[in-house]
Amino acid sequence: MYKRGQVTVFIILGIVIVALIGVLFFFRGDLIEGLLEGETSGLFSSADIEPVKDVVQGCVEITLMDAIEHVSNRGGYNSPALSSQYSRDSYGLPIVYAWTCSAGTRLPSLAALGGQLNMYMADHRDEITSCIDDNVDEYKKSWTIQNINEFILGDAVVSDTYVRQRIRYDSTSVLSVKKGDYAATATEIMAELNIALGQAQEMAAEIASCYNGDFVGVDITYNSYCNIDGVPFRTELYNMRNYRNVVSLLQTSCNPARDECYHLLIPAPNREDILFNVALK
Repeated sequence: MYKRGQVTVFIILGIVIVALIGVLFFFRGDLIEGLLEGETSGLFSSADIEPVKDVVQGCVEITLMDAIEHVSNRGGYNSPALSSQYSRDSYGLPIVYAWTCSAGTRLPSLAALGGQLNMYMADHRDEITSCIDDNVDEYKKSWTIQNINEFILGDAVVSDTYVRQRIRYDSTSVLSVKKGDYAATATEIMAELNIALGQAQEMAAEIASCYNGDFVGVDITYNSYCNIDGVPFRTELYNMRNYRNVVSLLQTSCNPARDECYHLLIPAPNREDILFNVALK
């Protein structure tokens, strides 16, 4: 009897263990499926305006980089053909003269460069909105996003080391993100590129001053890079006085219509240098 009862106990324990294993496997499948669903459908379950702002900033910066290259290639202008004082490089690209003997200095100031960039940005607004729409599509499946393409672009701010583009939303059409009890708005976003466009403009202005002999902005008693040994502009001597300068210079062959021309190379992250054309006549 003892042995038979002992066997019965072991049989019952075995049945219980098998049953428990079966239950665990049953619920294990539901648990894993639930976790996987949480990783996919729950990815954007909590709304957040910051990634939406990042999309707007990133798309504006892409077009801003294109604008910097476009304007730099053309001597600081968006549409050189609107000026009567322009020539073309060896590829047929129109370039506004930085200086001519008949019209004087034509190189835009830093503030005017910002305006030229803004003209390009306005002409290519559709590229920005298309980029934004493509990159917020997944967020829109989970969140309510309003007025994302109702932004206003001010003039870009050009400095020695960066170019900044203000992105503003009017008070009547603020950028908003909503989901459930969450709601957030934004009225301003700042795009910024570490591009030394201002240094290129300053070097171009000094080249024009050295070329025409007026030395604008340069104390003649301290000038050491203009017209040295018959060379109108000595880059290495200029850099000694402007040691933070990262823009390099190449003198290149000119279109016969121009007397002097230079290529300024502006370093750009993760891409080839940007060419700033300087034409003189």
